[in-house]
This record gives sequence, C-alpha cells and structure tokens, in this order.
Amino acid sequence: MEVLFVFAIPSGGMNTLNRERIRALTASGIPCRLLYFAHGSGMHAGPMPCPVHYSYSAEEMKQLLLQHPPSLIVMTSWYAELYLLRSIGYKGPLVFEIQGLGPLQEARKAMSDAFPFIQPHANAVLYPGTPLVAALASVMLPHKTMFSFPNPIDTAQFRYIAGKGNAAKSMPLLWIGRIHPNKGWLEYLHIARLLAERGENPDLWMFEDPQLSTAEEREAFAQTAVALGLADRIKLLPNVPRPQMAEYLSAAADSGGMLLMTSLSEGAPYAVLEAMSCRCPVLTGDNDGVRTMIDDGVHGIYYEFGDVAGAADSAQRLRHDSRLRRSVVAKAEQRVQTEFTPARYVASFKQMMRALGVL
Repeated sequence: MEVLFVFAIPSGGMNTLNRERIRALTASGIPCRLLYFAHGSGMHAGPMPCPVHYSYSAEEMKQLLLQHPPSLIVMTSWYAELYLLRSIGYKGPLVFEIQGLGPLQEARKAMSDAFPFIQPHANAVLYPGTPLVAALASVMLPHKTMFSFPNPIDTAQFRYIAGKGNAAKSMPLLWIGRIHPNKGWLEYLHIARLLAERGENPDLWMFEDPQLSTAEEREAFAQTAVALGLADRIKLLPNVPRPQMAEYLSAAADSGGMLLMTSLSEGAPYAVLEAMSCRCPVLTGDNDGVRTMIDDGVHGIYYEFGDVAGAADSAQRLRHDSRLRRSVVAKAEQRVQTEFTPARYVASFKQMMRALGVL
C-alpha cells in the first residue's frame, strides 16, 4: 500500500503541507510518494520524508505507476491531469484536492473548467474546510463524494522560540506570499506607510518566492515602495528555510509585531497556522480560508479590505493593548495545538481511505 501525492512544483504552502502530512502518514504506517511536475524552491528546504519524483512526461508517469503502483493518488489543483492519469492506465482511487481557488469569480470559473475532468475521472474531492469551496461544490458537484478536514501542523516541531525578540522600538510587520495582486502587497504597503506616519516605526519583513512573480509586478512593487517612502524599511526575504521562519515569527511575537495578511483570497494558508503556533498575533482581511482558523477578536483580528485606516487602528491595538494581545495569542496557540494536529489529520485521512476501499 502506498499513497502518491501529485502537484506542480515544490514551493510555498503546498510544499509545507506535503512535508507535514507525509511525515505524519508515514509515521502511522502509510507509506507515501511524491510526484512534482517541475523543480521548485521547496526542494532546497531539506530532504522530504518520502521518495520524490520530478516529471511531466506521460511516459515517465506511466513507468512510475508501473514500478510503484499506488493504492491511492491525490492530485492537487491540476484538474486536467486527472484525465492524463486515467489515460496512461491508472484505474485505482483518484482524489482531486482543492487547496485554493482564488476570489469568488475566479473560483466559479475554476470549478466550471474543472467539472468535465473531476466528474468522470475523480472518485472524490478533498478540501480543507474552506466555506467557498464547500458552497461551490454543493452546487457544481452535488453527486461527487466530498471529504473535508483541516491541514495539519506539528507544533512540537514548529513552535515559539524564546529569546528571539529585539530591544529596539521598531514593530516587525510580517507579510508572507508572493508579489502578486491577490496577495495584496499594495494594501500592505499603504497600511505600513500609515503606521509609519503615526510613529509606530514598522519593519517590513516580506517573505516571498521570487520565482512566483512576474518582472512587471516586481517593478511595480519596487516603484511603489519608493513612492511611499518605505524602501529603506523593507527587507525582502526570499525562500527562507522553514525552521528559520519560526525564529522570525517568534521574534515578531516578542517585539510587538504581527503577521499582516492582506490576501484577497486564501485556501488554507500555512502562514496563519505557523504564526499561531509561534505566538505571533495575526491581523488579516476577512478571506475565505482564514475563517477556518481564526474567529475575529478571539484567535486574531480581522479588518475590512480597503480600510487602510481601520487596519492601522487594529495593528496599533494589537501592539499596545497588552491584555488583548495576550488573549489572542493564548487562544490562537491553544486552537492550533488541538484542532490542527497531525494525529487528527491522519485519522481523517484513514477514514477517507476506508471509504474509498483502500484500507
């Protein structure tokens, strides 16, 4: 028995998800294998806890399936490749996984485009509980078997590290994503400028993968940073190894900083879970995926997209209202340690396997 996970490129949240779940599944006695279509930045983040293959050749995929016949394949995001797997002879259980679809209009189109491939070729659909996916699937895939459970994070491995804060008066304002309109980098810069004008002295720590943005978008970002007088405050941090991310998040936690999420849409962002695990408060726009992790005012703070002043107000509250900050941080840490555990993921994944006749 072996599970094959398939995705385009090892980078960002999907690379983290595969590392987390494959480690947990393997430890529980379920061997796994990974197939990526191309190399990516995540391949430099240390060895994966399973064999990894890189190919987008139909013949090479066919040979892989013959040499290592999977009991189950989980294909993430790339719906046309469901047909490809069937066309090269795979007849076993095939799960299509949705980790994010983008804003509502883009999500509707994506589901419409995916329908002709999901309906005949996938045995089931898996998603991490996001309300938008649930709503669209109930209408567009009413007869398809659906499985929904949250992505895992091992808080024994990725957690708060004491002593990483600084004594300076600056406020670390962390942003994690790629330089792309959906990630809201422009709004992030405007919020940071307003905080600077109010005397908060923000340090802009921007964690990104340069390979996932266009030259035009990067040029627009650079010009905007200069125009807003923020260029000297920005620290672009490309492809930071995950263990170091815990150090940065912990430093922000101890320095009055926070994670600022300005994405218009997210699937199930690991950045939020990682911040919660490291006691770093989260200020976020109200997007679909974050709702599965944060209740407003309980595990983090929401702001309304476009309301730069309101976001700055909330950032200042999170920095200066010590009672609010302690409460949010404590409840967020408790939630991530109880609701997003590897053990819960493994139990849910095994239930899915049993339902599909694999276990």
